Amino acid sequence: MADPDRPTAAALRGCRPWLGLIALLSGAINLLMLTGPLFMLQVYDRVLASHSLETLVALIVIVVFLYLVQGLIDLVRTRMFARIAGLLAAALGPPLFDADLRQTVTVGRGRGGRPLRDLEQIRAFLAGGGPGALFDLPWMPLYAGLLFVLHPWLGALGLLGILVLTLLTVLTDRLGRGPQAATNQLAAAAQDIGDAAALNADAAIALGMQAPLRERWRQATASAAAAHLTGGDGAALFGTLSKSFRLLLQSLMLALGAYLVIRGDATGGVIIASSIMLGRALAPVELAIGHWRGFIAARQAWRRIETLLAAHPEPHVSVDLPAPARALSVNGLAVAVPGGHRLVLKDVAFQLEAGDVLGIIGPSGAGKSTLLRTLAGLSPPLRGSIRLDGSELRQWSPSAAGRFIGFLPQSVGLFAGTIAENIARFDPQATTEDILAAARAAGVDQLVRGFADGYETQIGEGGMALSAGQRQRIALARALFRRPFLLLLDEPNANLDGEGEAALSRGIAGAKASGAITIIVTHRPSALTHADKALMLVDGAVAAFGPKDEVLRRVLAPGRAAGPVPAGGFA
Repeated sequence: MADPDRPTAAALRGCRPWLGLIALLSGAINLLMLTGPLFMLQVYDRVLASHSLETLVALIVIVVFLYLVQGLIDLVRTRMFARIAGLLAAALGPPLFDADLRQTVTVGRGRGGRPLRDLEQIRAFLAGGGPGALFDLPWMPLYAGLLFVLHPWLGALGLLGILVLTLLTVLTDRLGRGPQAATNQLAAAAQDIGDAAALNADAAIALGMQAPLRERWRQATASAAAAHLTGGDGAALFGTLSKSFRLLLQSLMLALGAYLVIRGDATGGVIIASSIMLGRALAPVELAIGHWRGFIAARQAWRRIETLLAAHPEPHVSVDLPAPARALSVNGLAVAVPGGHRLVLKDVAFQLEAGDVLGIIGPSGAGKSTLLRTLAGLSPPLRGSIRLDGSELRQWSPSAAGRFIGFLPQSVGLFAGTIAENIARFDPQATTEDILAAARAAGVDQLVRGFADGYETQIGEGGMALSAGQRQRIALARALFRRPFLLLLDEPNANLDGEGEAALSRGIAGAKASGAITIIVTHRPSALTHADKALMLVDGAVAAFGPKDEVLRRVLAPGRAAGPVPAGGFA
C-alpha cells in the first residue's frame, strides 16, 4: 500500500476526482456503443419487415444524435487524460527534479533511466489511446451478457473469445516485462556513454579516442536495439494473434448466427447485431494489447519514480533557523564512498570562529574535496556532526543553507544564461547591487564590463563561451554572492593567471574582513596567503590541525608524522 505522505500518492490523490469522472464517461461511452447493434437489429427485424420509411428515418435521426453525443464524450475523455498527465507532471516534476539532483550528488546518476524522462514517458502514455482501452476493459461482461440475451450459444462463443484474448493480454504482460526493463537499462547505459564522450569531447578528439569510444557506444546501442527488437517481436506476435483471432471469431459469430436463423432460433437482425457486439467486446482487448508495451514502460517508469523519491526524500524542515554568524564545529565526522562502506573521512574534528580562514592540505585522495562537499551538505555523513552556531547543518533546509553557504567546486559548473544570472544563482529576487557587490568582491567587475554585452553576456551551456579562468572567476563571484558566512573553495586558483590569483586573494581577504569562515582546499601554497589555520588530511584522517605556520612547519619537516611534502605543493 502506498505511503499517503509520498509525492506519488499525493499526486494520485489529486487525480482521483478526474479518474472517477473518466470512469463515468467510459460507462456512458460503452452504453452508447450499443447504438450500432441495436440499430441494425431494428433495421433488419422491423424496418425491412414493415417496409416503413418513417421508422427508418426516425431511427437514423436517433442514431445520428447518439453518435454525436458519443463522439463528444469520447473527445472529453481523451482531453481529460491529457489533463491528468499535466497534473501528474506538475505535481511530480519539482520533487523529482530535486530528488534527481540529490541522487546525483550522493550516489551518482543511476542506470535505470532518467527520472524526468520517466515522467515524460508516463505523460506520453496517458495522452495516447492506451488508457482509454484499460477503462473499457471492465465493460466486456456487458456485451457478453447481451450476447447471452440474444441466444445462449452466441453468448458462449463470445465468452470464449473474451477469455482467449484476456489470456493473450496476460501473456503479453508477463512476457513483455523483462525485455522492456532490459531495453530501458541498456538504452540508459548507451546514453551514459554518449553523454560522457560529449562531456570530454576535447580529450576524446585530441587523444584519438573517437574510434574506441564510438565502438563502445555502438556495442551498447546494438545491445539496446536487440533488446528492443526482442520486446517488439513479442508484442507484434501477440498483437497479430489477437487481431487474427478477433477476425476469425467474428466470422464464426456470423456463421453461428446464420445457423440459428436457418434453425428458426434467431432472426436476421441477430446475425448482424451479435457480430457488432462481439467486435465491440473484443476491441478494448485488442487495443490494450497494441498499447501494452507503452503500459509496461509507463508502469516501470512509475516504479522507478517511486523508488527514487522514497530513497531521496525532500528534507523536511518546519522552521528555518536564522543564518549563522559565529562559529563552525565539526566533531567525529565520518563519510563513506557513495554506495559503499569504505570510509573516505575518519573521525574528522575541528572548530573555527567567524573570520577564520582554514587551508586544507594533504596528498591526493586524502579526502579533502569530500570534506568540503560534506560541509556544503552534499555528501551525507555516516556519523558525526557539523554544527553552525551550535545547530546541526541539517536543521536548515537546502534552500535556506544555500543563502549562507558559498561553494566553489573543483569542477566549475556554470549554466546556460547570462553572467548576471549565474552570479545571482538564478535568484529572480536578486538586486543589481547584490550582483555588482559579488562581482567586485571576486574582482571580475572590470572583466565582465569588457564583454560587449557586459553582465547580459550569454555564456552558453557550462559556460562554454568563457575560458577556464573566466569560468572560475565567475564561479567565485557566485560563491561570494550576498556575502555568505561559510565560504568553501576547492582548488580556487587551479585555472587562474596572475591577475586572477590577485583577485582571488582580495576576495578571500574581503570575506575574512566581513566575518565569514573561509575553508580552502588547495595543493598550491599561494592560495593560503590569508589562511590563519591549516588542517592536514592523510588517508581521510586529521594528521595536523592548528595555526598555519605551525602546521606547515610540521608538514614540510622531514621525518614528521605527517610525512614530507614537496616544496612546490602539498600533493
